[in-house]
Parts: sequence; C-alpha cells; structure tokens
Amino acid sequence: MRLGLFLVAAGSAALLLTNCGGGSTILATTPTPDEASSTTRIAPPNEKLPIPDLSLEWTPAMIGGKQGEMLTAAIADRGAVMMVLGRGLSCAQWEDRIFQMIKAASEKTSVVARKRGTLDKLLLERGEIPYRRTLEASGVDVLGRPYYLPKDHMLNTEWLSRKKALKGADALMTVRGLSVDDRKLRELRKRRRGGCDELETTLEGAANDAVTFFEPFMSRTNEELHGAFSRHLAKAVPFWRREISSASNRVDPGGEEAGCLAAYRNYLDEFAPCMEGSCAVSPQLGMATDGVVIGMDMAPRNLVPDRCPSGLMRNYVGEMSDLASRAIEEVLPGLGDDWTTELLRYSALKRIERGMKDFCAPSHRRISKSDLTSAREQLRVLASDLSEATPSGEWISASGRDRIPKTGPVEILARVRAKGSNPEEDVARFVARLRDFNRCTQGEERLLQVALVDVGSSEVVFMGIFFEEQLVCEDMPPGMP
Repeated sequence: MRLGLFLVAAGSAALLLTNCGGGSTILATTPTPDEASSTTRIAPPNEKLPIPDLSLEWTPAMIGGKQGEMLTAAIADRGAVMMVLGRGLSCAQWEDRIFQMIKAASEKTSVVARKRGTLDKLLLERGEIPYRRTLEASGVDVLGRPYYLPKDHMLNTEWLSRKKALKGADALMTVRGLSVDDRKLRELRKRRRGGCDELETTLEGAANDAVTFFEPFMSRTNEELHGAFSRHLAKAVPFWRREISSASNRVDPGGEEAGCLAAYRNYLDEFAPCMEGSCAVSPQLGMATDGVVIGMDMAPRNLVPDRCPSGLMRNYVGEMSDLASRAIEEVLPGLGDDWTTELLRYSALKRIERGMKDFCAPSHRRISKSDLTSAREQLRVLASDLSEATPSGEWISASGRDRIPKTGPVEILARVRAKGSNPEEDVARFVARLRDFNRCTQGEERLLQVALVDVGSSEVVFMGIFFEEQLVCEDMPPGMP
C-alpha cells in the first residue's frame, strides 16, 4: 500500500540551483520529522455500501414530440396510401425511404403509385402539396383599410378519382423538406420523448446516501491526514521562512526575484493555520468527479506567478506537494482494505450515474425497442453484480487535477486503484455499448413536413413537422419507441 513518493525538488541531500549570473547556490534539504507518527487503524465498515436495484423503466430522451406515434396510428387506419414527395426529396432513395417508413408503421397498408407520374400535372396549380392557403380580402377596418384572412384550397379528390390518378389509394401522404426560422427551430428542439427521471433520481439518491455512508471514515481519515501534514509543516515552514528572509537580503528589492520571494511568503502564510488547528488547505480524502482521491486545495498556488521560481529560490509549491505526499504515505497503511473495497464500488456507482445522465440527455437519435429492452436488462445486471462485488484495491500516487464538492479544484496526490477485476471497467464497457444503440443520428438535422389527406373528404387528417430521424429511421416506424 506504500505510495513510494519521494522528494524530487530537494534531492537526497541538497538542492543545487543556478542563478541568473551563471553561478550556483546550494540549498539545504528541507527538514522532516524524525519518525513517522503511529497511525491508528480505522475500523472497517459494518456493512457494504448499498447499491440500488435498477430494475426500472427508462427511455433516453429523444428530440421531438409524440406526433410520430400519431402519424403511425393514422397510417394504420388506411388501406392504401399514395406518396407525393416534394422539395428536396424527389429521388429514388427518398421514395424508398418513405415507402419503408409507411410499411414499418403498418404492414397491412398498401403503398400505391410510388412514382408521381401524371399527378404532378394535377397538383401543379396547387403547389407541392394537394392543398394551399392564400390570403384573401375579407373586409375593411375602421380606417377603410382592407384586411385579409387565410383561405384553404383543398384538393378536388372527387375529380381526381374519376381520372383514376390515385389508383385506389384512400389517402395521400405528402412529404417535403422544410426551412424554418431560428425561433421555430428552438421551439421544435424543446419537444422531448422519453426520459430517465426515475432512474436519475434513484442514482442521485444512492450517491447522496453513499456520502453519509463514508462520512465517519472520511472524517477520521482527514483528521489523520491533517495531523501528519501539520507535523511536517512544523519542521518545514519555519525553515523555508528563514530561507526566504535570508534570500530577500541578497536580491534587488525591485527585481523579479524579490517579487517571487514575496509571493512565496504569502503562499506559506496560507498554511499557517494548519500548524495551529484544522485548515482547508490540508490534504483531504474526497469524492471527486473522477473517483475517490486524496488531493490538496489549489487555491494557495494562485498566489505564486508562473515565472517563479527564479534565480536563487527553490520551488516551494512543488516542495509543499512533496511534503503532503510524505504525510499521506504515513496515513495510508491505517485506512484498511475493507474501506478500499467500498471506495471502488462507490467509484463504479458514480460512473454509472454519470454514464446514464450523459446517455439520457436529449439528442437527435432513435433507439429500437429491442435495444432499449437489452440496455435496461444490462444495467439491471450491472447494478446487481456491483452490489455483490468485493473488488480488491490499493492506493497509488497520482497526479492531475479534479474537483471535490465544497473544496473546489484540487491537485491530486493519490487515488484508489483496483487490483484484478475493476468494476469501473465493467461500467465503462457498458456505457460504450449504450452508444452503439443510438441509431439514425442526423448531423444535418433536416426538417420534414408530413401531411396525410383523406381522399374522400379532402380532410387533412394529420399534419406535422419532424426532424429526419423521427420520421425515417431504418426499420422503425415514426415515434417508436
């Protein structure tokens, strides 16, 4: 369980720095406590971290309303439908796609006259769809100005039937490309189908319960970390302050080196409370965005400009990290393997929460019923396996940055790593498979207008605007699932 972290900046005996004039200065090694403190072993947990049952009904949110289901139902009510494709869709590929969409919506519904033929001439005066709307003068206002009201011009289906243009179809389906303004586009994107509210609430609740579960362990661990860190600070900080004071007498008061020395003095002042009592900048164990880590608040280092160290000064920020690492190394043997196991299970639970939140976010995509059923079952099994898992792990040195709630950005100094089977890797593979379930994601996000017109009454029984993937998606009918 040893971290194996050593001072790099100070070396084994002393630090050699080259100044701006080409000479060199030997800096003494920072003193450390004579012996590591005896760490009391933290008692193991009384029970395993609870993992929720995820046998839930959930559907990832897809952009678009429920009108696809309405269109599917309207098609199913028809014995035969004739397609009329308009702007941007008059090609064999789109004819086949719309044909397959109608058959997916209702296998029993026939599709007749797939090619427009003579129908083009009959519809020419009425535009691309078999009806049109015009504005006609309907009177005058109090100032004598004419005002206009819309008037719908419906298709003369009786006349068309005599010409046998529809070849027995009892409905006309028109599909055409559509352009809308940004306001309308934003409105369309606000429409949603599906959602994972119950799943996300369950996972969020489990994560919050986990914080309560780990609270005694984290509190005890952070006490130990603070105690070890403060003992090292008590040796190092007075030594560093004397060093900075001595160096200040040898540099130009208005130069860059003097500015860096002042910045380092302010930096060390941030750690003074740690030697007198508890402090926020001591190394802490926390539930970070990417798992369980031990890290140190990064706020104090903002006091030191990036150009420091310079000339005669050592890198006090780097040495402070090394000092914290040695303090951590003293504490880790007392944390216990049982807690490490539970921390690994918690990290996997958090990864499930993040993965499902990302997958469930509204998106231009479709997912089949069979794939959705499979995804739900895989998630259920994954949670069940995690509930029974007892992974073995160890603490290792680490680097990088992360964020801990109520602390903010931290410099990572150590994290838990699985030995052997890793439940987080199982979750990562599951999340990757979820992405494969997404079908018909449309980069262009083309908008299509669809209308279904009853031949006998000229009534528009359905009209809607769809994003492309809502309407046509391989073998899936509109609006399913």
